[in-house]
Amino acid sequence: MSDAFGFLFGFYGLLLGLAFAELAAGFSRAWDDRKRSRIGVLAPMFAIVLLLDLITFWVNAWDYRDLPEVTFELALGAAGVALLYYFASTLVFPKQGDFDSLDTHILQHRRMVVGCVIASNLIHVIPDGIDAVTSGQPFTRILLWIGLNGTYYALLATAALATSRKLMIGVLGTIIVLITGATIAFS
Repeated sequence: MSDAFGFLFGFYGLLLGLAFAELAAGFSRAWDDRKRSRIGVLAPMFAIVLLLDLITFWVNAWDYRDLPEVTFELALGAAGVALLYYFASTLVFPKQGDFDSLDTHILQHRRMVVGCVIASNLIHVIPDGIDAVTSGQPFTRILLWIGLNGTYYALLATAALATSRKLMIGVLGTIIVLITGATIAFS
């Protein structure tokens, strides 16, 4: 592990940790307020999607452990990814119990949450995709990578735009299985 990696990962890990803590604190607030506001299913499912995605970002950072130097662009990208996730994490659960249910709250904020998730993933994925193509990765591996990422983004967009609660639950469940399965398969 390089000193540059340790330096950058300390910064990146702190910011990702804040997003993780915000989700945990939001769920704790929701649990405490459960007699006034129903917890529902959608907000916890969105929180699980964010938690799993945060974990994959944390694990994927390990690929950079031989980083020779920290550049401004790399630090900016790491900050962008982590801050988008922090912002999304603050939107999943309400700050105060002024909603009849958490599902009502997340339905009002889900497009911004999904937008932040997609943007942070693109900040990470686009350079990796360029590197995969220019470094001569096998074409089948690149196609699989494009297929998995395309499926993930399509599912996220569906979760953001769907009007059916049942469809959203199914899509979020599929996303949870996709993130978990792909991360385990490719780790």
